[in-house]
Amino acid sequence: MTASVVRVPWHTDHGGYDRLLAFLPEAQPVITPPAGRLARRAAATAHRAIGRRCPLPFYPPEHFATDWRIRAARGPAHVLYGDEQFWFSRRRTAPTAVTYHQPPAQLQQLLPHGLWKDLAPRADRVITLDPYQREFFTRYLPPERVHLVPHGIDTHAFTPAPSPPAGPPLVLTVGWWLRDWNVLDAVHARLHHRYGRDVELTVVTRQAGSRSWPPATRILQGITEEELIGLYRRAAVVLLPLTGATANNALLEALACGTPVVASAVGGIPAYAGIGPGCLLVPPGDPAAATEAVEKVISEAGSSAHAIRRAAARDRAEHFAWPHIADQTRHVYQLLAED
Repeated sequence: MTASVVRVPWHTDHGGYDRLLAFLPEAQPVITPPAGRLARRAAATAHRAIGRRCPLPFYPPEHFATDWRIRAARGPAHVLYGDEQFWFSRRRTAPTAVTYHQPPAQLQQLLPHGLWKDLAPRADRVITLDPYQREFFTRYLPPERVHLVPHGIDTHAFTPAPSPPAGPPLVLTVGWWLRDWNVLDAVHARLHHRYGRDVELTVVTRQAGSRSWPPATRILQGITEEELIGLYRRAAVVLLPLTGATANNALLEALACGTPVVASAVGGIPAYAGIGPGCLLVPPGDPAAATEAVEKVISEAGSSAHAIRRAAARDRAEHFAWPHIADQTRHVYQLLAED
């Protein structure tokens, strides 16, 4: 099976969707962007001449080059990031599976309805990450061609700390896409007003310089995966105020590290969070509810109740361990081979 891979720079080494390939050794060869200087220059030139015909709003030269390579490849193929890499390859004649990552609202902004009517059916199989996303694609394809296969997590790389975290409770937020910064600012302001330095407030994001942050909030950018895992392990709770989501890397990473999560109940988040005590869901856009949930978790820090939450978080993450997800993806590949 052929697979298309572009490593997205804001994902950690073990946190991106292309980590799936480590658990699918039969998915070879892997199609990647051109690496040499001359090849990159040629891709940029071709992108200026042809790539601009692509209506996808984010379609840089490396994605265009990968898309073109997918089009030329023989045999079944799996496009891992269809939102950014499935346009010219829609013309290929061999069976193609495409995974999409964005929520329905973003997909509707990505392309108009008429283009989706043309593009979506070009994939023989579409892999979606949550039920709402699957519902979106069944408007354009027969339901038996649209598969719900969750995002996975590397539970060997993201693991709990050997002992409970010490020191002031750390409230950690990770990520940038579809984050509700207004809710975050309000929660941080309330927590700082009530607890002062007795609670640590930290955000790891790619948007460190794009906005102003509350004075009490520590902002980190460009840290290593090892440092990120250390923060997850040390955190009393991970706070994820969201405006939308299918899967969420930070949610899965935190759960795998045995860290309780407070997250907005949007999109696919409830499907990944489950109903156990490892994840508390709050209404989107509600800073009072988010603050209350965070305070509930940090008040339990060091107690048996917090230990139960941590164990439940890790247990939930095990449902999404990559070997399980790889088996489900392998089933789609079998159907693709039959196609």
